[in-house]
Amino acid sequence: MINFRFIFFALTPICLLSIMGCSGINGTNEKADNDSEAKEVSNNEKLEVSSGDTIPKPPSLTVYVEEETIRPSLGTYSWSVDNGDGIVNGIESDSFAPPELVKDSNPMQVTSNTNVELDFEEQPESYTVRIWGDDNNVVNTSDEVVLSDKGKIVYEVLAHWEQGTASYAFSLDVE
Repeated sequence: MINFRFIFFALTPICLLSIMGCSGINGTNEKADNDSEAKEVSNNEKLEVSSGDTIPKPPSLTVYVEEETIRPSLGTYSWSVDNGDGIVNGIESDSFAPPELVKDSNPMQVTSNTNVELDFEEQPESYTVRIWGDDNNVVNTSDEVVLSDKGKIVYEVLAHWEQGTASYAFSLDVE
């Protein structure tokens, strides 16, 4: 009789927990699953989720090469915005290295005398321009676009704002 009581009291909680676990009842809000869907946005948009909050994105960058424009690829970034109500929305986004981001792009042909200007949607506190070599390493860092090398050159612009940091990549074919 003691063995029966022991087995009964030991198995009852296990059975109840199993039934509750298989019933489909959970403590989460099913609407949250819809809010967490991944959505693709362009370089300058903010992702809006169903709850009305937006996921912040860094300002866009436009590269002016004489009269032509280039829209660089947005690479790795970390960005946050204080909503003013004590809540900070932030995002960390990783990407491929700049040479991978621009490998399928058709670089604009330029000469070493070409005027290249960077125009940020919102001016950063600071930025650096890096040149990436064929071995996926940074070979030069400057505060401007340097056109001294020849061939397809991969540039990364690493910009810093109070809200975070963003990396942009583009390439030029220097003759």
